[in-house]
Amino acid sequence: MCGVNAINLMDEQGQSGDFDYDKFFTSPSAIQNDFYKIWNKIIQRTGLDIRLCDNLEELKNLVVYDILDGNRSTLVSKSMFSNELECVFYVLNFIHTLKALGARYCYIMIHTSYNRERGKKEFNRILERISLGAPLIKKYAIQNNVRCSCICLTKNYEHIHLLNNIMDSTKNGDFHTYFLFDYNEKWITTKYARDIFNSLPDIDVHIRHTKFQVSGGWIPEKMSHSVFLYSQNGTIYSNWNSDELVTLVALALLAKQLHQGELLKKTYHTKEEIKKRYELRELDLLNKVIYLRESPKKLFIIGSPTGIYQFYY
Repeated sequence: MCGVNAINLMDEQGQSGDFDYDKFFTSPSAIQNDFYKIWNKIIQRTGLDIRLCDNLEELKNLVVYDILDGNRSTLVSKSMFSNELECVFYVLNFIHTLKALGARYCYIMIHTSYNRERGKKEFNRILERISLGAPLIKKYAIQNNVRCSCICLTKNYEHIHLLNNIMDSTKNGDFHTYFLFDYNEKWITTKYARDIFNSLPDIDVHIRHTKFQVSGGWIPEKMSHSVFLYSQNGTIYSNWNSDELVTLVALALLAKQLHQGELLKKTYHTKEEIKKRYELRELDLLNKVIYLRESPKKLFIIGSPTGIYQFYY
């Protein structure tokens, strides 16, 4: 049974744009408190030596790329919104969580050009959700000082005027979200794309939901030092409690920390370091399964230079 639909929600916003998003999102102070608790539990149960104070500062520099998926196949017993709004509010909740924890940037994959290959009916469904979600994202962004950049667009894109309006209306925000529309890896090879991407931040962690792979969303150069975080749960709002999103962000930070100094520039300083890594990876076949709470509802997997960590939350 669906909850709030697009028409009712737009009516509630009215002409003034004074829609109260607070009823749908947890307060920043509660998000921060959850992070402290979850991070400490992660460190205790992994046995890793990573100090909290270092990582609070590191959150400011964390750049996450969330590749949305599972919106059609994720079923919940009680939805807060009708189907066309569930993914929109997941995106807003994810941005809200990152911003509350001090991050300054993120990337969100809305859709690739490959989605057009599903046929006109299926792609029109995507376009409809963009047209319904765009005003909600715009209002949230203005109210919460979020800058929205919609990249990979061409002048012929179906919602070009709508998305240009969002960018113009939010250009002074201090948290910067890069939304990818109609993305194709070949686009990055054009001069126009190069001029845009040269100014964008490098991606630290890319998150893929429901599929254990990155296909159709790889961003060359910006992901050269990026690490992979798998989330088995689909990106709809009613499927995620606030503490679960905090856990997702905490594990993204952990994934970055585990690969610090590793990607494309690893050097070994002692034979003992090589021996220890060999033992953990090749002899012990390190594969830690860690439960962060009883009756978990979320599964995350990250790799490390010495093995795999599976987190149940």
